[in-house]
Amino acid sequence: MDSSTLRDYATVMAALTALLVFILNSVVMVRNRRISNLARFIESHDRLFSRDSYLATNVLALERGELVRDFSDQAMERRFHLMLLEIEHMALLANHRAVPRHTQVYMFGSYSRRLRVLFTEKERQSMFWELAIRFLDQLAEDTDRYEKLTREQRERFWH
Repeated sequence: MDSSTLRDYATVMAALTALLVFILNSVVMVRNRRISNLARFIESHDRLFSRDSYLATNVLALERGELVRDFSDQAMERRFHLMLLEIEHMALLANHRAVPRHTQVYMFGSYSRRLRVLFTEKERQSMFWELAIRFLDQLAEDTDRYEKLTREQRERFWH
C-alpha cells in the first residue's frame, strides 16, 4: 500500500468517525431537550400548586366539584389570573410538542376538566385567554379518551 491509499483510508475513517459522533451527539441532544422540556412542564405544574396558589387554596372544593368563583374576592381573582398565566406556559409547551400528550393528561387532565367550568362567557370569548382555555378544553377531551383505554393500553405511555 502506498501513502496515497493510506491517506484515503484515513480520510474515510475520519469521515465515518465524524458521522458517528454527529449521530450520537444528535441523539443525546434530542434526549436532553426532551428532559429539559419535561422539567419545564413539571416546574410550571408545581407553580400551579404552590402554597398560596389558586389551585392549592381550592383543591378540595375543586376535587368535590363545589368550587365557585367569588368575583368580589380580589385576592382570589388575582390568583385565578396567575393560574391562567401558568396554564398558558403549559399550553405553549404543549403546542410546540415539548411534552407528550399522555404526560399532560396524566399530570393535569383531571384538573383541566374541572377548571373549564369556572370561566365566564366573557373570558371564554377573550382573545387574551383563548390559548389557556383552548388548552384546557383539548386536554379535557384527551383525558376523556385516555380514560376509556384499558390499563394495559395506558401502560405503554408509562415511560
